[in-house]
Amino acid sequence: MIVNTKREKSLFDELRFGNNGYLGFIKIISFIMNKKLKDLIDIYFAKASNNIISQINHFDKITNSLFILTQSLFDNKEKIEYFQRELEGKFFRFGLANQSLINLIKGNEFNLVNQNAKIVDIFSINSITRMQIESFLIIYYLLFDDISTQEKNFRYNVYKLHGLQKQLEFNITSDFPKRKEFLNKIKKESNEAIKNIKNSEIYNSADKKTQYNYLNPKYAKLIKSKVLFEKSGIKDERVDEMWKIYSNYAHSEHISDRQYNSIYRIEKSVLKECSLVLSINSILTSKIIINFINQFESVKNKYLQMSADKRNQVEFWSKMEDIKS
Repeated sequence: MIVNTKREKSLFDELRFGNNGYLGFIKIISFIMNKKLKDLIDIYFAKASNNIISQINHFDKITNSLFILTQSLFDNKEKIEYFQRELEGKFFRFGLANQSLINLIKGNEFNLVNQNAKIVDIFSINSITRMQIESFLIIYYLLFDDISTQEKNFRYNVYKLHGLQKQLEFNITSDFPKRKEFLNKIKKESNEAIKNIKNSEIYNSADKKTQYNYLNPKYAKLIKSKVLFEKSGIKDERVDEMWKIYSNYAHSEHISDRQYNSIYRIEKSVLKECSLVLSINSILTSKIIINFINQFESVKNKYLQMSADKRNQVEFWSKMEDIKS
């Protein structure tokens, strides 16, 4: 049993050394259950009442957990697979975007027509949330989908090749220092990815048209986002519907104009919108954490050492009661 607080240690010692072991056991179970129940009640009321301050605090704990667990993987020097090479960077950027959301939800202070103003930029918040949903799908696609290591390595090579080919398409006209060296490096990495793809059994068993598409990928993913929404479980939370809506903000489509009039001129409040954003991003981050700890033993051990309130937050929002053994 992991003992995290003085109160827990006192109860645990009573069970180990006390004469009334059964009573001590009941006290420990009661304490743990009461703590979890309290945390769940706090989460519920923060959401039900649109208490943004509390929701930000909860979300910050989840985000902080992602940072801590990511660092623990490398502190413990655990070996990672080829397809996991981008893990640290992706998790750090995901957590960094979460922090940007927190700062934006707290409000921007600036001078507006000679008056000090504090405004929550809900449109930037929605655009970042759309980005986070897409980042989650890529993370799930590359790292967590229930497929073989061979398939994950293949996906990673195609994903990498797509990005490198996009870079080579850029019309780099400026004669910046080491320009030639930069382009040669990209070409070298691109050739390595092509070689890895061609050496794969997946490539060699495909027809000519599919092989061509593997070597000239139009998209970073080989399967559609719709499939990933379902496989990852976030379709059940209707995150896919919000992704479509948030895309309108990113593309400055007419629905964003209508939302501006509704939010800032009629309702004059963004509490509901901010509450929804915090819920969505809490779900995404928690699901990443649960998948992460189920892949690495050292990360799972670090997770079990974390405070109960952080674990309760993660397990509530991920919709998973237990960690895989």
